[in-house]
Amino acid sequence: MEKLKLKLIKDDQEAFKRVVEGDADKLVEGSNVTENYRYLLGRVGATGLTAEELRDAIKALTVIDIRLEADDDAQLIFESLNSTGLALSEGDKICNYVLMDLPEAEQEECYTKYWNPIEANCGYDVSGFVRDWLTCATGRTPAIARVYPEFRGHAANRVAGDLLAELLRYSELYRQAEGASCPSARANAVLRRLGLLDAGVTTPFLMSALASFEGGEIGESELVEALLAVETYLFRRWVCRVPTNALNKVFETLHREAERGVADGQGYANALKYSLLRREGAGVLPRDDEFRRCFEWRDFYHIDRKRLYLYDRLENGDSVERVNVVGMLEDGTLTVEHIMPQTLSPQWRHELGEEADDEVHAAYVNTIGNLTLTGYNSQYSNNPFADKRDRESGFRDSGLRLSRAVALCDRWGIREIEERRERLWSRFLKLWPMPESTYAPAEAARESHALDGGFEFTGLKVSACSLRGERAAVGTWVEAMRWLLPRVYAEDPRAFRAAVTGGRFPSRYFSTEPLGYGFEIGGGIWYNPGCSTSEKMETLRRIVDRVDTLEQGDISFEVRG
Repeated sequence: MEKLKLKLIKDDQEAFKRVVEGDADKLVEGSNVTENYRYLLGRVGATGLTAEELRDAIKALTVIDIRLEADDDAQLIFESLNSTGLALSEGDKICNYVLMDLPEAEQEECYTKYWNPIEANCGYDVSGFVRDWLTCATGRTPAIARVYPEFRGHAANRVAGDLLAELLRYSELYRQAEGASCPSARANAVLRRLGLLDAGVTTPFLMSALASFEGGEIGESELVEALLAVETYLFRRWVCRVPTNALNKVFETLHREAERGVADGQGYANALKYSLLRREGAGVLPRDDEFRRCFEWRDFYHIDRKRLYLYDRLENGDSVERVNVVGMLEDGTLTVEHIMPQTLSPQWRHELGEEADDEVHAAYVNTIGNLTLTGYNSQYSNNPFADKRDRESGFRDSGLRLSRAVALCDRWGIREIEERRERLWSRFLKLWPMPESTYAPAEAARESHALDGGFEFTGLKVSACSLRGERAAVGTWVEAMRWLLPRVYAEDPRAFRAAVTGGRFPSRYFSTEPLGYGFEIGGGIWYNPGCSTSEKMETLRRIVDRVDTLEQGDISFEVRG
């Protein structure tokens, strides 16, 4: 009978069994166990040791056998021992925490029935999945280094089977979101596009929305409309180069805000669009005027993998007759072509005339009006426009929608670029329309803004502050700092002290001596709050950046005018 002291994760158990059996023709390819076996086999062979010498070397190894008493905390000892070696992932620790205290038979059953499928559903990134699950459950995103302790706190006193069943369900939703494989083909089309936008920050929201769809709380049309609004929100922000540091906070709460609208009798998508429209600062949804300004002069050539999303969307739209733009861009069959070339030849300068000015050329060359798709980029080079248009496989022969209007032009210069840009602007507005909402909450929600959102707090009054969901009502910014700073200090006193005594702050803010106006934070460190609101926020940001267990998004404030 096989009895294991250590249970391998993933599908490595079978690979280990094959290695032990010693049949080189039956090894499991692709397993790290197999790769490690071959590596060690090669290293041992290179030493030139005899079998007896190798045996003696192995016998010289020290094996530590730790036996626990009935009242010992096995999980705590496990974590302490592990801290001296190669760090386990948060997912490894979570697996051990959930399964360790179960009877052996139940442990094996739970591992096979729940944990192994959970790992497969999330592509074996259990730490990332559990982080997203915690965000769904708590409405806040833990720092990656705190996923395990946050999980322990949230899962305390839960029955292992119930907890694992919930994790399995959400891991399936995670797989649907990441793999665009939910029961709705229309929703999957949008999910695939969100994947091309590298919108991993949306995953907690997507899991919650898909859970409501699965449970029948929202219908397919509502789900698709909501996903389209999220897609527009992300794309418009990208075009306008809005910083992404507020997105975690947006998608932590978006589903719950939409549900509040549903409770008020609104459609899910209508309430969700209201939530996106009301945001300000770093969470803003760019309106048409800003979208247009950025669209006109945005460099749409040097955009890395976003080109897969952009040019697929422009070429195919919502048509069922699709060109595989993504696949052909990835394998190089298609490339993004400058109609007016990046380097002007003498012929191009002659054709452009006064428009051949280098500054004018530089301003227009990478804008959307001058870019198209082609499979013949190397043949086009910087040839004259008429050659690109009329040659075999030129623009007139192209089957791509993006090149059709180009083929009708007699010449190519600034006027033609601007005219094409206008046509494409109409397409942008059709593909990424400004969301509209008729929802008006009976009672305005508290305006809450995270520390990492780039929001300007100056001139506003604070009514509450929060740290990882723990909330305190306050009346002034001084009261907010009095509540927050001791808690930040308690997270990591050494890092806090290093931050405030490292010469980065004026001495009037922090002191190791009692202050006439101020308060003690902890450990003999005093704080003087006699500074502006913006200075208080910058102080918090700098300290939090030094504390590994915290992120700026863990702190938020409720404000009013």
